Amino acid sequence: RPGLGDHALAQLLHRVAANHGPQAERKHLRLAVAPTHCAVRTDAVLLERVLGNLVSNAIRYTERGKVLVGCRRRPHGVELQVWDTGIGISPAHLPQLFDEFFQIDSPERDRGKGLGLGLSIVKRTLDLLGHPYTLRSTPGRGTCFSILLPLAEALPVVAARPGTGASAGRIAGAF
Repeated sequence: RPGLGDHALAQLLHRVAANHGPQAERKHLRLAVAPTHCAVRTDAVLLERVLGNLVSNAIRYTERGKVLVGCRRRPHGVELQVWDTGIGISPAHLPQLFDEFFQIDSPERDRGKGLGLGLSIVKRTLDLLGHPYTLRSTPGRGTCFSILLPLAEALPVVAARPGTGASAGRIAGAF
């Protein structure tokens, strides 16, 4: 099993925003990270890679609007979400979306935007970590990827640092 431990999400979200902020700025998109005080049990390195992949994809397939990253309290943990106002995904394509080399063949999707491996790696990593995930999408309106993370057992709560570069967003029910 990966190196599971208790980690504050604020620092992880800050690093992802700092790493992907320039990509969003080049497209004139707003990358917003909702402040959080929660801590979760996970492998922080693997989760950061997964989250980075999801944020990068959200930016890649969003032409205007924003990408929002935040957390919601759930009965069995913390739901980490990546929302975008991108092109969305047709319900017909959702079952294959996490398959290796799968890419949606549509005019909005550019073959030069990747090999179709990113989401298969996300799936394998989240399965390895034991973190359930869901995807909701509406063509023309956007997509939301959610990952359910167990609450930390021992880490003291660490507040998000204000003014960290990415503008703060709000998610209803966020903590």
